[in-house]
Amino acid sequence: MSIDWAREKKTARGRVLFALRDLQWHSHLDLAKPSVGGPRFPARLLELRRLGYKMESRAINGDKRKGKMYRLLSLTAGAPQGKKVKVYLTERDAERLLIGHLSRQASRALKDALGSFKTNKHKL
Repeated sequence: MSIDWAREKKTARGRVLFALRDLQWHSHLDLAKPSVGGPRFPARLLELRRLGYKMESRAINGDKRKGKMYRLLSLTAGAPQGKKVKVYLTERDAERLLIGHLSRQASRALKDALGSFKTNKHKL
């Protein structure tokens, strides 16, 4: 299946994917351009990874202080990552949950997190 680049370029995620389509290394400065991904390009990279695109990154000239380079490994997305429910528990509730005890507070936290997840799961 080929990618419709004209359609993909309409979003910041699509523009980042379009920039990476040559499978070559691109600096963080290239991807941060407003015409590509803008200052939130790392979020766009994360979206692409969650959609199943494989990428690698490395420090520029081996020095992290100079920034990073990124490259797409394939134009074909693999299996998308499953979405995860984020739950905030107290340390005590987390320890109790590990041994199979679910406190009322932990149960409430799980229900709230799952409710929020279901409300927002259509978003990436």
